[in-house]
Amino acid sequence: MCIQRNLGIRTASSPWIFLCDDDIEVPRDYLRLLSDHLNAHPGTGAVSGLVLQKEKDSWTAQYPIRSRRQLLWKFIFKLGIWGAIECPDDNRLTRRLKEYYYRKGNHLSTAGWPVVTDFSGEYFTSPVYGLGASLIKKEWLIRSPYEEVLDRHGIGDNYGVAAGFPSGCIHVLTGAFVFHHQEPVNRLVQPLQYYRRTLALDYFVRTRPELRSVKKSWLLWSLTGNLLSFLLARDQTMTNSAWRSLWMIASGRNPYYKASRTNRLVTEPSL
Repeated sequence: MCIQRNLGIRTASSPWIFLCDDDIEVPRDYLRLLSDHLNAHPGTGAVSGLVLQKEKDSWTAQYPIRSRRQLLWKFIFKLGIWGAIECPDDNRLTRRLKEYYYRKGNHLSTAGWPVVTDFSGEYFTSPVYGLGASLIKKEWLIRSPYEEVLDRHGIGDNYGVAAGFPSGCIHVLTGAFVFHHQEPVNRLVQPLQYYRRTLALDYFVRTRPELRSVKKSWLLWSLTGNLLSFLLARDQTMTNSAWRSLWMIASGRNPYYKASRTNRLVTEPSL
């Protein structure tokens, strides 16, 4: 997938590229809304609408934090957040944590995970967003191409591309949206997705100078937090996946990194 995308980007004659996954449903006015935003903000190089996914019976673009316990866990282990923080602030600790995330805005944690908590306004900016329905300058994609060492599904690919963009410069319109149908055909099972996504994150942390603020020690600490949460939930398959990824990264045996050092193109890490 990453090789195909890079070939298409290099071949394209337009200065703008519309990236669109094959399981994305795009409303008729979507591209017009993105184009209007670019005209109104000429310095912008990457714009997307909200990417909605169906959870139970409704479409949503975020997963709010409504539990004080969950908020504390995310903070302690420097884990990602993808939604507003809506838990009650009826104690001092919770208020301090909410103030902390408010001051930080949308950012990457010191472990490298996206923390996107501000979905307000006509648009918001973020260092990372799903690029599955985005309009992006070709020159940005040439300068920060898709990483071809990743597996053929490209798990984690958009993170690596966005890491090479100017910091925090992805604009996300709150008045535009697409529907991500999460096509089940050829979709990897969740434990394998998690395993490859964590390996991809470690690979980017080790190879991208833009991520120098992310520390491997914090990444390992965050993976330990995930491992503990899977153990507490008694989810054996995810526990096995979390343990495997933690071991591979801690021992320096990340197959993506090894493949890049030996000039191999694509590898398929398996559990």
